[in-house]
Amino acid sequence: MIGNPLDPTGPALVGSIDLLPNGIRDGSQVTPAECLGSATPLMRATYQDADVAAVALRDFARFGEGLTVSSAHTGVVRFGSDAEAARLFAAFIVQWQACDGTAVTVTITPSAALRWKVTDVRVEDGVLSATILSGEADQEPAFATEHAVGVAAGCIVDVDVAVTDATVTRAVPTGRAAHLVRLMLQNVDGEC
Repeated sequence: MIGNPLDPTGPALVGSIDLLPNGIRDGSQVTPAECLGSATPLMRATYQDADVAAVALRDFARFGEGLTVSSAHTGVVRFGSDAEAARLFAAFIVQWQACDGTAVTVTITPSAALRWKVTDVRVEDGVLSATILSGEADQEPAFATEHAVGVAAGCIVDVDVAVTDATVTRAVPTGRAAHLVRLMLQNVDGEC
């Protein structure tokens, strides 16, 4: 499905919105801040203004020569209502489309920054996806990350897949994250 097997990096985590990473919060750390949610998954700043009831996260990774995909970050965010999930998903579509082609800069230290360029935003079969070209701010992108979200009842599934193969012809985004979102949506549909 994603190109090669990945191993869980730990157990699944289930809890409140407090599980979501909270290190990047505003325009002093990320520019433009409104594109953070399209560039990277499951950030607390992306979900904090919504009625989040619960969060479930699981990361997977495998590193080594000849692997097309090195990691996948997966999560399900459950909302207080189906309407809230649908509202936020609709807002994501507008936001991601506005960010298409935008370079998002994340300041790590005063002398170091990352740059994530949001590209290829699309909505297909109820899944919103983008390709993020990732690297250090002063260099060409080192690899692509596929990012996708989808909604089922009162939940949003949010996934990214890092395509890090050293062989250029295999390091091509092919919709892996969107496919993974569709699979996860089938599994959570009755649970949200």
